[in-house]
Amino acid sequence: MIEEKAKKIYRTLLIICAVYFIVVTIAHQMGIKLPMLFVFYNIPSERYQDLIISFLSFGWAMLFGIGFMDEEMRPRVQVPIMIAGIAAICGLIRTRMEIQFHDEINYEIISLAVLLFIMITTYILAVTKKGSK
Repeated sequence: MIEEKAKKIYRTLLIICAVYFIVVTIAHQMGIKLPMLFVFYNIPSERYQDLIISFLSFGWAMLFGIGFMDEEMRPRVQVPIMIAGIAAICGLIRTRMEIQFHDEINYEIISLAVLLFIMITTYILAVTKKGSK
């Protein structure tokens, strides 16, 4: 029962990440600057930057989607997908911490840090339960 719950949580995280990156892709394609979809939503960006980011985001969405949908491939892609997701979130946190345009606490950094903590904790719990069988 616990293993099934861990699988559901893991699959939920995968689909949330896939949907998030699809939304990022759409926002960058359309140039809709919204917090959490653009790292620097309050400064102008070049169109080519938005297009590059949109294609990269689409690739991330597909990676998370593969992990969510493909039952046979899932065991082989779990670790690379989690590492890639954690690296992306760490990169966003680092970028926002290094380049601050205002002094108040940035809710984006806190949100990304919470997401990172949830992903790592869920993955560790799922692997621990799987390994204890």
